[in-house]
Amino acid sequence: MFRILRKLVIAGLLLMLLPRVSTAQGTLEFWSFIDPAGDSPRSKMVAEVIRTFEQNNPGTKVHTTIMAWNQIDLALLKGALADRVPDIAMVNSGRIQREITAGALRPLDPYLARLAASDRDDLIIPSSDIRDGKPYGIPYDIRVYGYHYRQDLLEKAGLKTPTSFDELVVAAKKMQEMQGPGFVGIGMGFDPSEDGAEKFFVPAVVTLGGPILHKDGTADFVTPEAIKVVTFLQDLVQKDKVLPLDVAMMGPDQVRQLTEAGRTGFYFEGSHWLLSLREKQKPGVKLDFMPVPMFSGGWQPGMIEAWNLAIPVGSKQPDLAWKLIQHWTSPGIQLQQVEKVGYLPVRRSLANDPSLATPDMAHVRMLVKFVSDDALKFNWPENVAALQDALGHAIVNVMAGKQTPEAALRAAEADYNKMR
Repeated sequence: MFRILRKLVIAGLLLMLLPRVSTAQGTLEFWSFIDPAGDSPRSKMVAEVIRTFEQNNPGTKVHTTIMAWNQIDLALLKGALADRVPDIAMVNSGRIQREITAGALRPLDPYLARLAASDRDDLIIPSSDIRDGKPYGIPYDIRVYGYHYRQDLLEKAGLKTPTSFDELVVAAKKMQEMQGPGFVGIGMGFDPSEDGAEKFFVPAVVTLGGPILHKDGTADFVTPEAIKVVTFLQDLVQKDKVLPLDVAMMGPDQVRQLTEAGRTGFYFEGSHWLLSLREKQKPGVKLDFMPVPMFSGGWQPGMIEAWNLAIPVGSKQPDLAWKLIQHWTSPGIQLQQVEKVGYLPVRRSLANDPSLATPDMAHVRMLVKFVSDDALKFNWPENVAALQDALGHAIVNVMAGKQTPEAALRAAEADYNKMR
């Protein structure tokens, strides 16, 4: 009885901490992890979206509540219990599964059905946002994971852009030889508290044809495909020595600082960072972006991450929320985001827009066409954070020489099954 009462008290306290939501007519309550009052390019872009939306809809005001990016999904789940949810919220594609399973989000197919077929089919909606054929989020921002790489060093070495992992290692070694001590051939961080395993390991295993989970949702990590991928990462550190162990233990933000300083040959991250990374480079440095290679050659299917706009079931103004989604995904706003923030557009047709015909925007055209035709298809579990945690610890233990790939993956299976 005491345990039950304790859980009820804790649940009550958590609900009290949720933000109050406005019920004023014409006010749209919006939960965001980006503050429109901030000075960053992302903040300024959100402010511009809100300003133009309010301008186009006289009498409408958007009230924005800011919270941490990894807390919005939990807040939506808690808020649904107390009927204290916003009209619209940002939700990450890697964290949306819990909301869908809990019935906290509205399926958006009725709204999409109102659009012309050409408009509807133009939108890029990741498979992670869809359940039983129904989308529960519409991306306003997508990015593909791959490598930001030093094109100037490849040209200097007389090498082509790598299209296999073997070629990637050869190029990374050559860059290290050319640049000397302190230069990192391949910059990837697998801090278990971040998302390196989620973004790199899972797509690599799936591309090889390996499973990640059994049909009942339990872990299926100890497979030939998973062992091959972990062994590859181990070799980067211990045999090929193109990924220093201290860098491999970092999070993506720390590795990005090395890239900003011109100290990495290949940096694994989302394509949305290319614009800002280019701005920080010294004269003569040429940064470009490539998808992740396969072992056998060619590119892996694109690992898409999206920030979605989702409408909670308890939204007081769902139709007005859908208007904001339409505005945010309109061609004009999407092109502004490409130019000002570096996001990929969520519309397939924009790959052919004349404004993207410049050399600096060549990667945008290429990646939009790439993910339109060859995006990764994987049914992400509800608790992606547990998957990342278990696999992240396995990878760092193998790279540090503490466990063999098989032993680490077996331990990760047990850990995930306890957490899920």
